[in-house]
Amino acid sequence: MPLRDLKVDLTPGLRKLDMYSRRDVLSTTMEGEWATAFKGRGIEFAGFREYQYGDDASLIDWKASLRAKSTLIREFEEYKNFNAFILFDVSDTMLFSSNAKLKCEYAAELIYTLADAINKAGDSVGMAMFNNNFVNRIRPNIGAEILHHIKANILDKDNYGGPKGIKKVLMMTRSFLQGRAVVLLVSDFISFEAGWENYVQMMSEEFEMIGIMVRDPIDRELPKIGGQVMIKDPQTGQNLYIDSRQYAEKYKEMVSTQEGYIENVFKRNRGDFIKITTDKEFLIPLISFFQRRSKRTD
Repeated sequence: MPLRDLKVDLTPGLRKLDMYSRRDVLSTTMEGEWATAFKGRGIEFAGFREYQYGDDASLIDWKASLRAKSTLIREFEEYKNFNAFILFDVSDTMLFSSNAKLKCEYAAELIYTLADAINKAGDSVGMAMFNNNFVNRIRPNIGAEILHHIKANILDKDNYGGPKGIKKVLMMTRSFLQGRAVVLLVSDFISFEAGWENYVQMMSEEFEMIGIMVRDPIDRELPKIGGQVMIKDPQTGQNLYIDSRQYAEKYKEMVSTQEGYIENVFKRNRGDFIKITTDKEFLIPLISFFQRRSKRTD
């Protein structure tokens, strides 16, 4: 289902909120929150040394101490820079809207803002747009040129549409992405093939995973109208007529259960998860997430 037109505005004045007079204030806040939440927070094991008076006793490795017959503590070194890689779902289910923005248009603006904040914080950022395969792939890098490449790909309407599949995409991402990395999967998480959870688990063994769910309000609740509404399966094209009054609560409960399950897939694999709807400004939930993350890692 190709796009006929693409309404994506990536200029600094993209959105305005009553609580902020300028978008660049929000962007600067976003940059600062990313840096606080991620930069300087990563640690990796560097080796052992003998315990000295005043050392943190919780760092004592008792098994290693028994083997060495000496009290040893673990030493860690901090790393400050890493790769951030954004996986952008541009499949057919993202080409939907009940308001001013298609999910893919909303996600594109979110992704560019996020990529800009990551780049300004001094970390490498890359992106791949995908349906059931990579549509394009930009390896993580730093500087104005990488943002130019991301912007050019986001603004190309021919990059949108197609059937959805995540397994192959995650396998390919794992095969080329190297070093310390945070992988941000931006999708509506609708119609992933069975068993996708195992591939998130596989990725989580090597990288930190963050799921960012972008959904339209109707993805969560049926419209509040009487009578029948038609629901169309984006994968098969099959139409189904239902009574919105009869099934509204069941639909809402089913979606809530599904979203809870998806969130748990990330959290049980030591990842994070953010839910955003296209009728609300995305920067507020993103900034709130990074603030919570900063407190958690303090």
